[in-house]
Amino acid sequence: MGRIEESVEVAAPRGEVYQQWVRCEDFPRFMRGVVSVDVSGPGGSTWVIETAGGRRHFEAVTTEVVEGERVAWDGGGGPVRHSGVVTFHSVDDRTTRVMLQLETEPQGLWEHLAEALGFVDRRVIDDLNDFKRHVEQDGGPAAA
Repeated sequence: MGRIEESVEVAAPRGEVYQQWVRCEDFPRFMRGVVSVDVSGPGGSTWVIETAGGRRHFEAVTTEVVEGERVAWDGGGGPVRHSGVVTFHSVDDRTTRVMLQLETEPQGLWEHLAEALGFVDRRVIDDLNDFKRHVEQDGGPAAA
């Protein structure tokens, strides 16, 4: 199992950044790695993502929520096996550090190779930077 830990600082207050993150159904609008997200009810969602190994579908279940501070999930035992947690930390009144910890279990030769070559980590970094740009440039919740 691979472990990825990345963070990004977003020029917005923690509450605004958190609210944008929990609106995961909006991720396909600005994250290149996310094709679609359908929220199926409290704590459940269906995802379609693009990976180095191609298009993948999975169900995710939110396992923990601390309002404004933390969200954890489990991607289940399907073709995209992973779990993660994202935390939100105030750097100052106008800046938030978003910290993501992701554990992945590659399936098949191509996914093992992609992880070994750092493609998965690169995708996570790109997605976090896409999120940062969305919140900072698109105006966050007020613009949605």
